[in-house]
Amino acid sequence: MKHIFKTSVLALAMAGSLASCNDFLTVDPVDKPVMETYYVTPEALRSSTSTLYGAKTWSNFHMNFQWKLDMINGDIFYTYDQEGQWFFGNYTPINQYINEGWKGLYNVILFSNSIIHDIVPICGGTITDADKTQALAEARAIRGYCYYLIAEIWHDAPIVENNSETISSGNFNLPRNTQASIYRFAMEDLDFAVENLQPTNSDNWRLDVRKARALRAKLAVTMASHSDYGYDRAALYSKAASDALFCIENTEALTSMDYATLFDVDTNNSPESILAIQCASLGYSFGNGRTTAWSRSDLLADEQWGGGKGPTISLQQMYDRNDARRQWVFMRNGDYYPNLCKADGGYTYKIVNRIDGQDTPIEDRNEMNAHIKKYIVGKNADTGGKSGTIQDAANNIYLMRLADVYLTYVEAVMGTNDATSDATAMKYFNMVRQRAKVTELNSVSYIELLKERRRELAFESQTWFDTQRLRYRSGDQAALDWVNNGHTTGWNRCAQYMNAVVIDPTNENKDDSYKIVDSTADYALYDHINLTASSFICPIPAAASSSSPSLSGAPVDYYGE
Repeated sequence: MKHIFKTSVLALAMAGSLASCNDFLTVDPVDKPVMETYYVTPEALRSSTSTLYGAKTWSNFHMNFQWKLDMINGDIFYTYDQEGQWFFGNYTPINQYINEGWKGLYNVILFSNSIIHDIVPICGGTITDADKTQALAEARAIRGYCYYLIAEIWHDAPIVENNSETISSGNFNLPRNTQASIYRFAMEDLDFAVENLQPTNSDNWRLDVRKARALRAKLAVTMASHSDYGYDRAALYSKAASDALFCIENTEALTSMDYATLFDVDTNNSPESILAIQCASLGYSFGNGRTTAWSRSDLLADEQWGGGKGPTISLQQMYDRNDARRQWVFMRNGDYYPNLCKADGGYTYKIVNRIDGQDTPIEDRNEMNAHIKKYIVGKNADTGGKSGTIQDAANNIYLMRLADVYLTYVEAVMGTNDATSDATAMKYFNMVRQRAKVTELNSVSYIELLKERRRELAFESQTWFDTQRLRYRSGDQAALDWVNNGHTTGWNRCAQYMNAVVIDPTNENKDDSYKIVDSTADYALYDHINLTASSFICPIPAAASSSSPSLSGAPVDYYGE
């Protein structure tokens, strides 16, 4: 996919001067075409909409924010500096990663708005009305999905419908809009997309009506979770079920795809992919930085700084012994990976890995006996030059994939009930488990559904949104039980191993040589950290509220109702 980045003439002209006023409204463009002479062919218009999917457009969000959500939900253990604040749940408005996430999503919205309000109106030449409608539908779908994310992360936040109009007005002191009005705005965008997108798209990474309905299903099931907004919850759950089922029935069966390869470069844009950030080895921020950020050591990455990250004890305990997904989610002692360190015959994970015949450790436990595998694809030599060297691996980052749609359908069918045994719902729930090679079930409770989602979607930054729906549905305490102790799985916020016996080369790779931190006498800093309800809503970044004081005021309904 070509990475061509454009924005409106007005925004281009004013971006430099206004960035200091409110940089989430503006963006520094990569190039500055003369729009009236450029947008005269369908190919030119499609090059503009391609930016909506590119890693460069999403870079602030996916590089610096997205995976922090896996830390606060107790899936990733990491405690260093401002990143570590997410594990402890003590981030504040000055946390730099909150600002990056905020800017990142509004950057994508800016590009969407530019297509909707600035690019499409000036299109001429051989560009048809159908071409314009397709561009509008793609841009509105992406914008609607971004506002769904914003509503779940910050709850109340500004709706920016037209960046050029806002910039022209000179009014940058924007109020927060209510979560309910953000939902409404997002639904209007996704409704438009579903009504106007084509059934298929020649570029398989682009949105079509099937994929847009999957995105709409997730928004509908989220809105339906609320018991306090006056929604027709039954109608929303029905809408979500219909949308999800449409996507499922018009996509290759989940069980035909191998979970072990879903996160590799060579399987980009498979039928599993509903919406994914398109990555490429073109330099920093154009690719997927997770191989660099999450790899245990430089044995696995050409550039590496993430050795201290790993799965929490809680997440490890979620998987049955025979779960085929586990090895491809995180590495444990003895796991073998033929696609890593190919030149050496593959990679075998050991708690402590030594140079053969020597006493020098080349990998040690880094406070944990397991490390992340998902999205780690190895060095350039392992991927035919597609892993990059500066955090730009070419494997895409999922925003939504097919397994999520299957499980969303189950949730929608369940509705406000605590469980379901519906035959069709269980058929698709069990297809997720069939691929994982674990026992099929006859019924599933809401909490068990969340657990299955956690197993399936670990390290894909989905558990935060699951937690929000649990909170809307069952209240703060239920959500706190989930993030603090995993609903009886335990150890959500306590993930450190320590020595239980004398460690030497003869027992360093035996699990019983270590124990889990389990008392205040053992590294009290990491012992049973408990979040509070305040952690469920990210604060508005200080950088934004200082330039827009109205963001600190009470939220207002965008529609004036």
